[in-house]
Amino acid sequence: MAEAANLIAKYQVDSDVSKAAEIHQTILSFKPDWDSYEATKGCSQVLKLVEADGPAIKNKSMIQGHIHVLQACMNALSMQDQKPVQWLLTLFYDMLREDSSCYSIFEEGFKNRIDVYKPMISLLSKSGDTYSADKVAWILSAVMSHVPHSFSEADVKNFLASLLGGACSELGQLEAITNLLKCDEFRTLVWSQQGVSDRIFRVQTKTAPAPVLYKCVFAIWTLSFDADITKSLKQLQVIKKIRDILTYSRVEKVIRLCLTVLKNFLSSKGLCEDIVEEGILEVVQQLEFEKWRDPELYDDIKDMAAQISSEVNEMSNFERYESELKTGSLSWGFIHSSKFWAENVMKFESNDFRALKMLAQLLQSPSTNTTTLAVACHDLGEFVTLHPLGKKKVAQLQVKDQVMQLMSSNDPAFREVRREALLCCQKIMLNKWQDMEVAK
Repeated sequence: MAEAANLIAKYQVDSDVSKAAEIHQTILSFKPDWDSYEATKGCSQVLKLVEADGPAIKNKSMIQGHIHVLQACMNALSMQDQKPVQWLLTLFYDMLREDSSCYSIFEEGFKNRIDVYKPMISLLSKSGDTYSADKVAWILSAVMSHVPHSFSEADVKNFLASLLGGACSELGQLEAITNLLKCDEFRTLVWSQQGVSDRIFRVQTKTAPAPVLYKCVFAIWTLSFDADITKSLKQLQVIKKIRDILTYSRVEKVIRLCLTVLKNFLSSKGLCEDIVEEGILEVVQQLEFEKWRDPELYDDIKDMAAQISSEVNEMSNFERYESELKTGSLSWGFIHSSKFWAENVMKFESNDFRALKMLAQLLQSPSTNTTTLAVACHDLGEFVTLHPLGKKKVAQLQVKDQVMQLMSSNDPAFREVRREALLCCQKIMLNKWQDMEVAK
């Protein structure tokens, strides 16, 4: 029973999404009496010809041919009667989603000095109705993304503040954010605003409905096109997020988009290391054994597994470790991970333990930076632990005293160095006590 309950919970339609669909259907059957509303009296004859469930191209020609109708629609958004407001929002929402050429209505409106932003932002800020808030947020963000030159940075900031603090659903917020992130002109600005990154990465990978998961990944995908933003995603553990989604979701479009995101991330050195360290290869390979409706998805999975496997082989290369040593500057990454050391520790014997000697030189050099010292202490400890002659070789290099000196440093900047030096000393002493036990 418990297993059945989990399956039901996993595949059930989200209540918010289902409720929105019901409201949408109800609105389509509603027939507004445009003559009875003050804001629309002047263009009621044209509005009567517009049908919410009619073809987008027909409604577009009606409104664009009588552009003053757009102004009347914007004025009508301030009405207290919720039904006609929802009808108008549904009309524009469906039109823009069905036919992207409908954005030309708003472009024409801007040319005629029709204010679209204020009526919509006012409705977004004041609406306590989730359906209306979601729809107006989607429409305004989509128009801003398609016609960016008609909006200022202040408009974007104000919109995001209203969006994140208003009545929108989780899906509504994510859809609006992704609309703006699609726009090259606004992407950096949007990402810099407080609450945006948290909204994207707060999505629960195990319990979120498929549409929410998809928009979360979609937002990450749009961010992957900006090199500077991509670097910042490492701190947010974006690869772990993608791994969790690949592990728990079995929605094909979500999986396919995750694979596309990973492909983009392979061009980032820092994220490549995370892809290897987080075990993404194993997770992707496991997807091959799932049952997918689209046979092309199997090819996508195999292709991504091959690309990641290539990165794993490259990052496991001992020559890469020696190359970094030669620069005199070490940084945390895959070639300092437990996995790397387990696979490569015996290679340290090559060239008369050349790499180990270079590591010792870094520890003894007064010009070595703190991060390099911390990484060097860590690596020395790994060598002592994993190599059969680890303690003996380290003793020959006479670096133990230097490590102990680093461990006792009072410099606040040496906090990470002290921790790694302490761990290194513990590993050296542990091996020493083990040797004493063997001698007994």
